[in-house]
Amino acid sequence: MGGIPGLDLEQLAAGQVPESVDIDAPLPPVRLRGRLDRSPDFSSLSGVLSAAMPAATATAFGEAKLKGEGSPSFVVLLGATFPEPGLQIGLGFALSGIGGVVGVNRGVNRDALISGIADGTANELLFPPDPVAAALRIIPRLPVLFPVMPGRLVVGPMFRVSWGARMVSLSAAVVAELPDPVRLSVLGVLRVAVPDPAVPLIELKATFAGQYDSAEPSAFLMASLTGSHMAGVPLDGDVLVLSRGGPDATFILSAGGFHPAFPIPRGVPALHRLSMNLSPVPWIQMRCEAYFAITSNTVQFGAQLFLVAEIAGCGLRGQFGLDVLIYFEPAMAFTASMRGSLAVRVFGETLLGIAFSLTLEGPTPWHAVGRGSIDLFLFEASFDFDETWGSRPPPVLAPPPDLAEELKKAFRQQSAWTVLPPGSDRSPVLLSPYANRLLADGGRVHPHGRLVARQRVLPFGVDIQRFGRAPVEPPQRWDIAAAKLGEENAGGEVTVDSFAPGFFMAMSEDQQLGSPAFEDYRSGVEFVSDTGVPDDAAFITASLVWETKVVEEKRVKLIRRARRIVDLTDVEVVAAADSVRNSHWWPAMEKPMSVTERPGLAVMSTWSMTQVMPKEAELDPTGAAGGEPADAEIRLQLAGRTGVKAVEAWEVQG
Repeated sequence: MGGIPGLDLEQLAAGQVPESVDIDAPLPPVRLRGRLDRSPDFSSLSGVLSAAMPAATATAFGEAKLKGEGSPSFVVLLGATFPEPGLQIGLGFALSGIGGVVGVNRGVNRDALISGIADGTANELLFPPDPVAAALRIIPRLPVLFPVMPGRLVVGPMFRVSWGARMVSLSAAVVAELPDPVRLSVLGVLRVAVPDPAVPLIELKATFAGQYDSAEPSAFLMASLTGSHMAGVPLDGDVLVLSRGGPDATFILSAGGFHPAFPIPRGVPALHRLSMNLSPVPWIQMRCEAYFAITSNTVQFGAQLFLVAEIAGCGLRGQFGLDVLIYFEPAMAFTASMRGSLAVRVFGETLLGIAFSLTLEGPTPWHAVGRGSIDLFLFEASFDFDETWGSRPPPVLAPPPDLAEELKKAFRQQSAWTVLPPGSDRSPVLLSPYANRLLADGGRVHPHGRLVARQRVLPFGVDIQRFGRAPVEPPQRWDIAAAKLGEENAGGEVTVDSFAPGFFMAMSEDQQLGSPAFEDYRSGVEFVSDTGVPDDAAFITASLVWETKVVEEKRVKLIRRARRIVDLTDVEVVAAADSVRNSHWWPAMEKPMSVTERPGLAVMSTWSMTQVMPKEAELDPTGAAGGEPADAEIRLQLAGRTGVKAVEAWEVQG
């Protein structure tokens, strides 16, 4: 029989509450395990409780803050797992875990979530094999993962499903932060084990996390391969996709990290290289690392190979690396750096060594910088070179881009014009659904609404030095001089959109690497027909007058009235009578239908669909009582017969 270690009854009797309580109470068929902790000043509580039963295991762990700013607040993770093969839900899928996350006055820390994916600890939030041990490691990180945010609510489900006898399994949690701004976060672990999860030849385990923030706006998804292998070859690495708007807009797709010279943007963690351990035997170590990245300014990729083959301090050591950076200035150009070395070592000393490094830039002109060295046991020799050849490409003979024509084309597009409805303080008129559809389609503009004209071809108010890949000489600056509706100035506030500076300005390689991917520039204008709030004289009002009549006659009258208000016609039909007891309101019930007697049965040929006489059908023309055979007797005589069938007489053709 278990107990509750750490719980001192004498302390409780004295009114003293211990700071930590361990729970381990086997109460067949249930076993309770857990731990409860409190801070010395009772400002926070945390703990985990797990109940193991034959049919399921339920776990709850969380942290609560009772004192301080934003208090009270708490976050709790609940989960229940079912023994294999889980609850079958069809098509080879099985549900083996279900739970949820609830937090009051809490939010989700995106940076902490990304860090948890990078170091591999975030997957312990989702149905770990030993929930108590995992919770004790996770609980100290809960205040960082779910920080105190007064007025915020965190809620979402957790689940674990598998397919193909656990060949593919997914554990995931979808968490929503409410109210505005709404943020959606997802955390999950995807495991693929082929052919058998017990002894997999290929096992891919990806821990991933993502978040959509409607306020910034931004969206990211990061995945990390941890504990994966393919035919005994370990695999590792991180993948990240990030798209962010606002003043610091950027787009990044990276698998394995970035070029060494690329400054990592805000909100992007250090990513592990995509790596593969190719060591065939213990005394040969061979490892390959690679990366590939795309940003709004660059394309980057590279790889590195390491080799160590030694026995008792004698053998080979070598490496080879490649880093490539492709950018636009204004034509496509690249920088490629290669390096390598190979050494023969004997008892820890280098007997022979060769090393080189080469940097190549191009095309036209080509620029190569290199260094090489040879290291022998008795001496060392090196050589360097720095060469440039080729000439810049001849200037483009094609006519420079016509920016005025490009702007005209952009503003001729219907997508460049947006109709915005007026505020409730400017127009109290309620429009019909048909009128709202016209406004939504851009076919009409409300008299007190707003009209927005914007383009995304080029930014206003800056010097345009290039357009796409073509240079603009001399640089041109375009801006909004005036905005008119008819003959009157009706320009209001200007609109702002994100543009990539590298598409419109001549930038060096360092500038392209260090500058933001997108920046906000003026793109259009908002038209306002009148800027003041309209007075009562601006509206045409109509009052409705009701006419009341008392009908004294004994008969019912139909009174038709029509009143035309603006462009709407209202037709009323009024039925009136002197009393509710009038016979008009209580008409006599008419017989809705008549029922005929059910017709008798006839014998039908299934081939010709015509009636067959009883004699031809070889039926007994008399019934059991000596009269005509009953319907049941006819069905009984035809039972098992082919070619004939008993049907109602009206179904048979003549």
